[in-house]
Amino acid sequence: MAIYRIADLNIDIQYSHRYLDNLCKNYLAENQNVKADFAVFPIQEDVEKDRKVLDESHYPTPYLESLSVYRQIARKILEYDGIILHASVVEMDGKAYAFTAPSGTGKSTHCRLWLEAFPEKARIINGDKPLIRYIDGKLYAYGTPWCGKENYNVNTKAELCSICFINRGQENVIKQIDKNEAVKKIFTQLLLPETNAQTDSFFNMLAVMCDKVKFYSLQCNMDLDAALTAYEGMKE
Repeated sequence: MAIYRIADLNIDIQYSHRYLDNLCKNYLAENQNVKADFAVFPIQEDVEKDRKVLDESHYPTPYLESLSVYRQIARKILEYDGIILHASVVEMDGKAYAFTAPSGTGKSTHCRLWLEAFPEKARIINGDKPLIRYIDGKLYAYGTPWCGKENYNVNTKAELCSICFINRGQENVIKQIDKNEAVKKIFTQLLLPETNAQTDSFFNMLAVMCDKVKFYSLQCNMDLDAALTAYEGMKE
């Protein structure tokens, strides 16, 4: 049990297995006496639901508890002008670019291409489940310990300027899309709220995202040119 600094919030994470302690070690708050913004702990009902869906031999109880904790964080953060996005986020020149798509499409693979194309400038903030917060008129993408099997995460933040929907294709083509099309696509990449209060906060954040970022659709292969095409199409 300890205080972790995640998405500029002090979160008291309680656990019964050392897995969570090790998972979140790079986010441990320097001051353990600081007041927590909120506390989370594994919910057994969530763990059992996931156990029925996932193969326990590959996803043991400590891992399932970590999923339960992150769901709580994701829903609680709605109270702090935040939301979770199923995406990989790459930072370039201080700006964050989020790439989202159904699992297995190649979000993390595409972001790795940015590391190859821009080795001195690009870094992956989070490979799978970043938190997005609206602070002082700007949207920020945050690294989190929950980051996908490649374990791409950095305990940092960067201003989010674009969200790009990835589709696999033979050629690399990017285009900007309007907000109406973007909203339809992004719903499947967000953790939906459970309560009325969460619903209000959820739609407020969705409105902010539509106002503050640009949305793109990228058809791409997995050649290095895909990263160059994406950057040239989205850079400000």
